[in-house]
Amino acid sequence: MNTCNHLNVTSSELSLKRKVFYIVLTVVIVMLTFQFFDSSNQKFIQSQKIIYANLLKILKPTSVKNTTVKTSTTTTSTTTTTTISTTTSLATLHITPLRNSSNVSIAVATPASQTLSTTMATTTSFDEVLCDNITESKTINMPDNPCERIRCNILLRQSGGRLGNRMFMFASAYGLARTHNCRLFVAQPILNELSNNFQMKPIDKKMLLPAEEVNKLKDISSQLSICEFLPKMLIPHVFHTLEIFGYWQSYLYFDAYREEIREFFSSRNDTLSRLSAYLTNMIAGICPQCPSLPTTTHRELRQAFQNRYNVTWISIHIRRTDFRGLGYSSDDTYIRRAMNIYRRRYHNFDVRFLVASDDRPYCQQIFEGEIKARKVFVLPSTLSPGDDLMALTLCHHAIVTGGTYGFWAAYLGGGEVIHDIRYKAGCSQMEYYPPWFMLIGPLPNRNDKASKT
Repeated sequence: MNTCNHLNVTSSELSLKRKVFYIVLTVVIVMLTFQFFDSSNQKFIQSQKIIYANLLKILKPTSVKNTTVKTSTTTTSTTTTTTISTTTSLATLHITPLRNSSNVSIAVATPASQTLSTTMATTTSFDEVLCDNITESKTINMPDNPCERIRCNILLRQSGGRLGNRMFMFASAYGLARTHNCRLFVAQPILNELSNNFQMKPIDKKMLLPAEEVNKLKDISSQLSICEFLPKMLIPHVFHTLEIFGYWQSYLYFDAYREEIREFFSSRNDTLSRLSAYLTNMIAGICPQCPSLPTTTHRELRQAFQNRYNVTWISIHIRRTDFRGLGYSSDDTYIRRAMNIYRRRYHNFDVRFLVASDDRPYCQQIFEGEIKARKVFVLPSTLSPGDDLMALTLCHHAIVTGGTYGFWAAYLGGGEVIHDIRYKAGCSQMEYYPPWFMLIGPLPNRNDKASKT
């Protein structure tokens, strides 16, 4: 009799060990699945269902003794401990899937609160992993995610400089707010100036900090940044309420949300009408039979301008009036060299140039022959600074002499960019210029080179 009982116990223990082995194996598969697939993918969801269904088959109702099994799994950067505890009458299975997280929780519960739980414990909390590492964004609205809760505030109340400086300040404030899931307040005068030049879609209501709530805020910290990138500002929970001062001239604050920034800084309806009329008339000398350019959206105008005429368009921004006295203005040799680089690179295409400048007489003089040949077009003084900037962003590629206005014309355009390396921006090149900006200078003077030898 004792022998029979002993055999029954041994058989039960073997059965239990086998089930525990399958459970551990299934948990590891779930871990790997979360590591290599995105939970938004339909195929991933289907694979989840299959795994959970198989786990349910394994966990049939049974009566066993309390058993605890511990395993240790080491990944490239985190050591994870998996604990599986089983109690009597395993019945229903409840799965809590997590997105973009190394935490996985699987719970099996019964009315008697008898559970099987598997917890992947790491040094990073659930909230930090799930919320702080969300950088994907395809629209201007904040994603519908349970972790997109407001945790801090960003204030932009003072501004300086000109249009390009204020674009940097707004973009950096917006980028910080998106990175940390903060509410954002931007002073109305700043919004008014930007709205006078660009479409400026409304900030998402979940993200907008109303003016009446700003005065209620306490313990406001401040940070000054002129032309440098401060990596600490991207560390989670480094501030609660922050007011920014200075120009914040580094693309690294907002480049993760580039498409959203382009949506803000896109053409107004009246700008679209003026640009469509001017460019259609300008193109008539090249393509008399071509239809008028659209006025619906900036994106459609850009696509039509780039694709209709079999022309590779290069924008040139030349800032001179205030830069000459400061020694910041680019000389003719740099501009000519940059133009020739594009001509050689696209020698099989019809390359033409669209020029915006605060010194149009200078441009009319240095491009006189090319203007007559319809190879260079100088935007007229009847267009506003916002119109000029939007016109430059319609081109395939860009040439920039210096200044934040030229930076934004190139950045929003999104093509290849040649920038004058001698421009004294006062910024670190790696923090100010995106990696697709090519920095060059003028060709060395042959006479100077001969004299040195």
